[in-house]
Amino acid sequence: MDEELPEPGITAERTFRVEPRHATVLFGEQTEPPGLPAAADADPDESIGVLGTPQLLAEVEFLGRESLRGHLPESTGVVGVDAEVTHSRAVPVGESVSVRTEVTDVTDRTITVAGDLSLADSGASVGDVRNRLRVVRRAAFANRIPSR
Repeated sequence: MDEELPEPGITAERTFRVEPRHATVLFGEQTEPPGLPAAADADPDESIGVLGTPQLLAEVEFLGRESLRGHLPESTGVVGVDAEVTHSRAVPVGESVSVRTEVTDVTDRTITVAGDLSLADSGASVGDVRNRLRVVRRAAFANRIPSR
């Protein structure tokens, strides 16, 4: 890919309110995606919904992608390669979380986005994510996906 890729330092921020669709049900049965609690003796009254670890990754990946808008070469886009997620605090449904991302490295066609998540009211850390994205030509990538 000969076109110039973005430089590190691109940042973005947003705040979201934790909704049931963002939550993982702890100590109880979950319907979407379906799953039983790890503890066979868990009582349904023990169920609690908190911000799920997959949502931490999603918030950082999607905000990181959005921050790259207008910085990528024409006819390209990014796809996820891998991620490291640290989830350090339970956040119940109804709380607000701030997300901040920064492009920290661009090597070849790989862009690293670092994300920090914190409670909007206190700034207490919720977790952090390191997400690597690969710059691809959109048409070539789409052509490699088997038709349904």
